[in-house]
Amino acid sequence: MYNIDFLKLYAKATGLRILLLANRLSCKTGEERVLHDWVEQHLSRFIAFTREALAAEQRLLTNIDASKDADLDEEFYYYCANYEDFWCEEGDDDLWNVVPFHMAEFRHILGAIHRELRIFLPSRLDREDGT
Repeated sequence: MYNIDFLKLYAKATGLRILLLANRLSCKTGEERVLHDWVEQHLSRFIAFTREALAAEQRLLTNIDASKDADLDEEFYYYCANYEDFWCEEGDDDLWNVVPFHMAEFRHILGAIHRELRIFLPSRLDREDGT
């Protein structure tokens, strides 16, 4: 579980967010803009999560106080477990089910998010991520 590269996830997520925002400029309907906004908000939450995970990892790696090792290790473990158990968890309400087929570029971005970040995009927000 400790082999998660949060820096790589952060870099890929920010790049995909920029691509998504650029693609939003070509939206012609309100529905298309709402879908783009929803994914952008989800990516923004994921980016904030990866920043926190990177900070926890840095605290763990730069720690010189042996009495804090267990607490810092547990904190970083929390972020690894949260990524595996929450962000990668697949649910029943997949965003793919509500995206129209004519939004090919948007569907391509969704595929890249799934492939590169391995995160699930629900079609509605029905829970908080606990971060």
